[in-house]
Amino acid sequence: MIRIAIVGSGRIVPQMLEAMQTVPGYDVIAICGRSREKAGRYGIPNVYTDYAEMLARPDIDFVYVALPNSLHFEAAKQALLAGKNVLCEKPFTSTVEQAAELFALAEERGLWIFEAISNIHLPNFRKVQEILPLIGPVRLVHADYDEHFGRYDEYLAGADIPVFTHEYEGGALRDINIYCLHIVLALYGRPDQVFYAANACGRNAIGTSGAATLGYKSGLIAVCTASMDSDGLRGFFFQGEKGAIRVHGLPNFFTKVDLMLPGQELQSFELNRYEHRLCHQLEDYRDIYESRDREAAARLQAQTLLIMETLVRLENSQV
Repeated sequence: MIRIAIVGSGRIVPQMLEAMQTVPGYDVIAICGRSREKAGRYGIPNVYTDYAEMLARPDIDFVYVALPNSLHFEAAKQALLAGKNVLCEKPFTSTVEQAAELFALAEERGLWIFEAISNIHLPNFRKVQEILPLIGPVRLVHADYDEHFGRYDEYLAGADIPVFTHEYEGGALRDINIYCLHIVLALYGRPDQVFYAANACGRNAIGTSGAATLGYKSGLIAVCTASMDSDGLRGFFFQGEKGAIRVHGLPNFFTKVDLMLPGQELQSFELNRYEHRLCHQLEDYRDIYESRDREAAARLQAQTLLIMETLVRLENSQV
């Protein structure tokens, strides 16, 4: 049984709690938040407002970092220094250098650290990997995570919402377009060219929507759009010379995969075993940790480093 402590008490916490209660092998034993009232609302037995005090517990195996984006690095580093393994929400850190430092620190201390990213662990994504060769050379990939966020209206009304602030490194690129980027980079690797255009029309010029373009010498162009300010198309569309693949649903769900080949009936796949989108990643992290599979962990670390590098390149590409 993996004994988990959580730092943070935001909206992702009840989702992760539900997933950890669904996937065998997890036991959430403690939580730390800014206020005892907020942290205590989830029914976790041990509630803290002092992070160092919680980290001093000898019975914690992993710390799940569920804080605003800009706080991930320091919280994860503090946990590693306290001898705890880490599961850190996406985006993993602010910079590539910070990510590399955490991975090096974990290795030095014989610990494990993972980025909590759901979609590259889904069976439907692995099916896409399997059938991609059937559609021939892929020329265009369209990825769309478009959703009018529930808290966008609060932001417009003047509320300070972390995901809509520069201080906490919010905005559409890091917070939700990262799901589109994870899929594209897991399939095709490092892009040769990148460009990002953001809509930053709010009072603090945060990018509430935008489009990332990734270009490859192979001829592939991937366009990843994400919006927190408006609804739109959702999913993935892979255009190949011999056919196409459509993925339904938000890019962090991957609910159904359609294979479209000329002259053949549509083939559809719905292989995710859990309805909850966060469960499959928890299975993988549990299995990697329990089997001490350092090769699998290294592959995930390489993916995280590539994502961080690409995020920074995209941010630096803006005019």
